[in-house]
Parts: sequence; structure tokens; C-alpha cells
Amino acid sequence: MIYGGKLKNVWSTASWMKLFEMSRRRKKPKQEQYSVEESLEILSSLFDRPSEKFLNFKNHIKHDLKPNTFRFTLDIMSLEVLISIMELSQVKNVYFNPSVPPPGGSIDSISMRYKVYVEYHSKN
Repeated sequence: MIYGGKLKNVWSTASWMKLFEMSRRRKKPKQEQYSVEESLEILSSLFDRPSEKFLNFKNHIKHDLKPNTFRFTLDIMSLEVLISIMELSQVKNVYFNPSVPPPGGSIDSISMRYKVYVEYHSKN
């Protein structure tokens, strides 16, 4: 503000301290995230069964779509697989989208591969 041609500082030290305290209180607690190994251990219980080997579970990596999200690929998708993943207590949500495999990397010439994204609840 300007009073009589002079600039007056309207922010006192107390005002700055109050603003600082307000900003500190708004910080969310840091969510503890799963590691790639922990995610793989959780999902391996589903994909290590002999009846599920033909799904070709591979390329399991951490993804930055959302916090605590991991991606893997499957050659064949079924509703039962998605429901099995969703029923795990650690899983918050599951997303998937089809993708085209590289030449010679599919079962037949028109097959799709599926990228599956698994979002976990925070560990807290």
C-alpha cells in the first residue's frame, strides 16, 4: 500500500509466520508405496498357477500413471483374471488397454496384447 508517496509493508512478521503455519498444516502425510518386488509377490500368487501360464504374464514395472501403480502385459485377457486381481485386499483399482504386439510376437496375426495397470492402496 502507498501512504503519502511511501510504500508501507502490510505484511508483518506475525502475518508471515501465520501464513507459514497454515501452509505446513495442509501438507498431506507421505504415502508409503509398494516396491516392484512386493507388487510382483502379490500378483505372482495369481499367475504362477499352472492353469494361468498361457496368459504369458510379463514386463512387470512401476508406472507413474498414479501413485502405487504397476503395469504388466498379458497375451490373453479374461474377465476372471481382472476380477481375481480386484479381489486382492491390497488392490484399489485395475485398468487395462489393448496394445499391438511387435511383429511375430503374438499368437496369430490379429491378436492383441493387453497392458494391465494395478493401483494399490497405500500401506498406511
